Amino acid sequence: MKPLKKTYLLYARVSPKGSQWACEETSIAVQLSDMRARVLSTCPNAQFIEVFDEFKSGKDLNRPGIQRILGDLSKSPCPWQCLVVWNLDRLSRSLNDAIPIFSKLRDANCEFISINQEYLSYTGAMARYMLHQTIALAELERGMTAERVSAKLRYLAETGKYPSGRAPLGYRKTDKYTVVVDEEKAPIIRYIFKEFNEGRLGFENVSKLYPGIFKNRQQLYRLLRNKLYIGVLVWNGVEYPGFCPPIIDKKTFDNVQTLLEKSRRNYSKINGKKYDYLLSGLLVCHCGRHMTPYSVKKGDKRFFYYKCTNPQCKNAVNAEDMDAAVVDELVRNYTQESKIRESIKVYLEETEAANAAKSSKRAKVEKELAAAREKEKRAADMFWNGLVNQSNKDYWNDELANARAVRVDLENQFNELQQPSADVDIDKALPALIEAAAEWAKKIAAGEVDYSIRRNLIMSAVQSCICLSRENNSITFELTLVMNCGNVWRAERDLIITCIFTLFCGYRSRVSSRQHVV
Repeated sequence: MKPLKKTYLLYARVSPKGSQWACEETSIAVQLSDMRARVLSTCPNAQFIEVFDEFKSGKDLNRPGIQRILGDLSKSPCPWQCLVVWNLDRLSRSLNDAIPIFSKLRDANCEFISINQEYLSYTGAMARYMLHQTIALAELERGMTAERVSAKLRYLAETGKYPSGRAPLGYRKTDKYTVVVDEEKAPIIRYIFKEFNEGRLGFENVSKLYPGIFKNRQQLYRLLRNKLYIGVLVWNGVEYPGFCPPIIDKKTFDNVQTLLEKSRRNYSKINGKKYDYLLSGLLVCHCGRHMTPYSVKKGDKRFFYYKCTNPQCKNAVNAEDMDAAVVDELVRNYTQESKIRESIKVYLEETEAANAAKSSKRAKVEKELAAAREKEKRAADMFWNGLVNQSNKDYWNDELANARAVRVDLENQFNELQQPSADVDIDKALPALIEAAAEWAKKIAAGEVDYSIRRNLIMSAVQSCICLSRENNSITFELTLVMNCGNVWRAERDLIITCIFTLFCGYRSRVSSRQHVV
């Protein structure tokens, strides 16, 4: 049998300021080249997967490359067998972030190589200790660098120099640390503050007057709250008055802050309180896109909806009506003995069919697994019997690695083919399941129960809710429920109930007109 080629994942990273550094050895190209050469020197037939994060900080795991690595490690089997980095601090500069990565590597039976730190490993107590100490030193280095940068920026603010990057709208930079009024754009700032102060300006008006300047309301409100426009720099919570020439007088600025605060308070008190969406993240439109919460103010009232995220679809449904309808359907199905009995029966039938399909494949995989284990044992015995020497060590390493990879793959397949038990007495399990389901339904329907409890129960019980069709005066949904009743039923996620209901306009006043299809 031809030996399998081992796959190495090469990971490289350059810091956000990497392009400005004089040290070219940290570039992505050089890191990948060094790693490839190092691996090929010991494994000439290696295959490579290259992943890199350019201009990304190592302070956390919020990097596309790292997320891909974690995703691969969650697969069974992992598409590669060894993770290679140029230096450990390229992977992470945080001990808390690095430990989960190495735990996943160990669980996936994947190796780890740092080409500039060959002593690093995570097999053995002393190796793990050295690994932790190296990561801790990288974390210390980053922390000390952050403290030095913070001290420098604070010094710049104290000495009248601008410590941030780009100057805000209405100002411009004359050099790296000095801002002055931009006479071309300052009139825009004065106009926005004046109109907002007089109650004649909103985000829509600004977008039409100055297209492209503000992408959303948050940018406009951040501008209106920026004290730099009255000559005050706020840095790390400390104010530095007289920092630069003001564009807005303090009286106008204070009036605008009062209006912003008043607007925020009024919004939060509309209809008494903000509406809590029970089905947020669960609804899917008939076009395939999710439906997201949003609200509209009409007169002195605010109405709450679930709206399709597809701009061309424009499908929407009243959130209060939809939440009430789903709760009613859930309670109705959770409290019907016939529904629960039918769900258990379907589960048992599907389990029996799945066991029959897996039986023959499981026997075949078991036979192949026994052969793979024997081959791995023979390769290991060559070493213990003194048959491995300098001339054949590379071939032996490849043989052992390939045998181990095949064995791990077959073990994963064998475990996935484990047969779930279908030996369940319906009449014995049904009473306890009905009692638990009724208790769940009671908590979900109870309006006095805390929102977070109802939300968690809904998230556990509703598998999906899909809008099938939209008519002029009605919208039809397919609701898929799972009989999630704690520890009463071990296979709780496999007990499925599906129902279809039509939600009419004016749902609360015409409850009797709601239709059900099982």
